[in-house]
Amino acid sequence: MTRICSVDTSTALGSVALLEDDVLVASVEQRVSNAHGESLLPMIDRLVRDAGWRPSEIGRWCVGLGPGSFTGVRIGVATVLGIVLASGAEVVGVSSLAAMAARVSAEGTILPAIAAIRGELYVAAFGAITRAPACLAPADIAEWLGPAGNLTIVGEASVALDLPAARRMHEGVHALPHALGVARAAHGQAPVDPTSLEPLYVRAPEITTPKAR
Repeated sequence: MTRICSVDTSTALGSVALLEDDVLVASVEQRVSNAHGESLLPMIDRLVRDAGWRPSEIGRWCVGLGPGSFTGVRIGVATVLGIVLASGAEVVGVSSLAAMAARVSAEGTILPAIAAIRGELYVAAFGAITRAPACLAPADIAEWLGPAGNLTIVGEASVALDLPAARRMHEGVHALPHALGVARAAHGQAPVDPTSLEPLYVRAPEITTPKAR
């Protein structure tokens, strides 16, 4: 049985989950305003101790790669990378949009949405229609997606989408990415070389975006 620690810090909701194989043991989440720099390691440490685990017993780490908050994603990825390099545990990274989709049981197409800047949304599509993560204005998403038929939109940012025929799941566990969804999305995936683990930004950080003249 493999002990797993899963982390997501791609939005204001930071979360950590512990699993044994695919069975949830414990989880914790916390909304923060400091991009998780001060809270993530204490959350991990407290949850592992409360579960009665030793850090050396964690054989697999899963991390949400984004898209989302540039600083938050970077903190989550860097923290997990440092741990696996020190411990020798295996690691898997998945998009935080895939993590949202992994917590939905629905036929057809699943469209997770996370708020970006300037009113744009990070979106991807899973299921009957697949689309790689993109950053788009809400008005452009219907054309990007194409005819979707049976469509489920996930995430609190989905309220910005004018797709009236879609089913919406935007509250509670479906509001934002969570470490449990990261673990579900990573289930069955082969581990990667830790040095290849990189954030999935989708769009360039704001500091590198040329200003309009």
